[in-house]
Amino acid sequence: MTTIGDRIRRERKRQGYSQKRLCRDICSQATLSRLESNKLNLSFLTVNQILGRLNLSVNDLLAQEEWIKENIFFNRLDEARDSRDYMKMERIIAGFNHMTEEQSAKVKMYMKWHQGLIAFIKKDYDTASALLNHAIYIAEKFKYRDCIPHLYMAKGNTVFHLGERPLKYYAYAEELCHTLEVTNFKLEMKILYNLIVFYNREAQYHKVILKSKKAIKLLSLNESMYLMCEIYYLRMKALIALDETDEYEVLKTSARIIFEHANRLDLLDKLENYSPVNI
Repeated sequence: MTTIGDRIRRERKRQGYSQKRLCRDICSQATLSRLESNKLNLSFLTVNQILGRLNLSVNDLLAQEEWIKENIFFNRLDEARDSRDYMKMERIIAGFNHMTEEQSAKVKMYMKWHQGLIAFIKKDYDTASALLNHAIYIAEKFKYRDCIPHLYMAKGNTVFHLGERPLKYYAYAEELCHTLEVTNFKLEMKILYNLIVFYNREAQYHKVILKSKKAIKLLSLNESMYLMCEIYYLRMKALIALDETDEYEVLKTSARIIFEHANRLDLLDKLENYSPVNI
């Protein structure tokens, strides 16, 4: 448990105070050292004098502690989401529920979001959809801009399993990334890849080609060869379906080195045997 002494020591170091300088004309250095080591309780007046020199109050320290606790919570859930560790998500949420009673709007939003992801992986799609709707409502109300595209992306994945078309959710997530200027390579690629896959399923091949070009440009900047092969494959598949034979042959020749480098020549072999009839 973090004590007032721990918080004073942390803030003193953050502001660049020595113990001697901080306690001058308030108490002895030995007294401050014992306070920071949790070996001494000082009067409220003395503690307030020390905090005053740090331009803080007890309430400031408590608020700062809550802010730190919440940000650790957000970061840990972000890491679990990136690694798709849903069991870890459950543990983090359960642990945080025991640590705090009052929850900020952002904590509630993060809770609903990740509980929705957990429900999704358990194939409880109705619950996942309801939780994500709640998270979207909070995120939009309080303008948690960086989270909203993630949420619409997850919503699209969920409604697909409920028998709805997910494209409008993916398209809106992509639009939000642009309008909100969310710079997240992984998120952008997830959205683009899902758009390409579902445009391909619905035989919207011109859109497949358009989004593929955008995805390949983004992947080139980040040197992501493996996924680039998947995108090239879907783009060339669309060209075959549109009977754009010449463009297909040019693209296949120019992209071959990428497939070789990523050891994905099997995808090129698949294209040779591909027919639009097999969509």
